Amino acid sequence: MARPEKVAQVEAVRAIFTTARSVVLNDFTGLDVERISELRHICRENGVEFRVVKNTLARRGVQGTPAEELAKFFEGPTALAYSTEAEHLPAKVLAKFAEEHEKPQFKAGFVEGKIIDLEQVIALSKLPSRDELLAQLLGGIQAPARGLVACLQGPLRNLISVLNQIKDQKAS
Repeated sequence: MARPEKVAQVEAVRAIFTTARSVVLNDFTGLDVERISELRHICRENGVEFRVVKNTLARRGVQGTPAEELAKFFEGPTALAYSTEAEHLPAKVLAKFAEEHEKPQFKAGFVEGKIIDLEQVIALSKLPSRDELLAQLLGGIQAPARGLVACLQGPLRNLISVLNQIKDQKAS
């Protein structure tokens, strides 16, 4: 007979994989309590949840979900970093933390119903955010118009400069 707390943990893992926009599995071996607390704090500040899971319960939790193939990655110490806000956030936050502390290490990920491997998680961590991409797109769209306006203002600016010089000569 299953204990109610274990059933609740299995359901919590299942809920994570059905509601989160992205989930990153990572190995936190080598991080002491202070560093894990620091990582959790940074994750919370950035809208990412960080949860250590028991592998057997996590394997049961992914059964029957699109993330079922991730069961093979639930070996050794495993934590889930997930976000319901943006796909890149968990990978980006963990990668930034790992740059400073050399831990945690990525195992795999789950983004919008698809399983991604270690290299794809690393690539995801290097992507700019949606807002940054929109700003770049807007800048690219505005650049030709801005160039045209600058080009059209040049002769007018030169004319005004010449007229001011003539005015100064006549005044003296």
